[in-house]
Amino acid sequence: MRTFVDLRISGDGLDLDEITEKLGMAPDVSFKKGDVHIDTKFGSKATVYQEDCWITGYEYSGEAIFEETLDSFMAKINLSASYIKSLSEMHKITVWISAYPDSEQANIHLSKNSIEIINEIGATLDCSMAFLKEFYEGNY
Repeated sequence: MRTFVDLRISGDGLDLDEITEKLGMAPDVSFKKGDVHIDTKFGSKATVYQEDCWITGYEYSGEAIFEETLDSFMAKINLSASYIKSLSEMHKITVWISAYPDSEQANIHLSKNSIEIINEIGATLDCSMAFLKEFYEGNY
């Protein structure tokens, strides 16, 4: 199962450089309100971002147990829990899990520890699953 886990911090007035410094992690994606993104993957649609955003995460490739990989990522996040919690008072903090299973049935298990960290940092949890095997094989 191909799975992505991200920490997403969004809202108005974010100091993106400060977030990078305080978390000790580089963002995979960051942008400021009003920035324009041209999506060349699906045509040339322009998107004007409506808020500031900073996202970091990883792609789970199935080489380890997903729960252990998630716990490891959450432990890194937990090192900056008080800073992230302070951000959550004015901005939206989201732990975002996107899963693309190889079969119609799949399970994502979150340990008690990961759930406690998500709660401690004041984050919401977004999970999405999409079965895209037929799409990728061209049978859609």
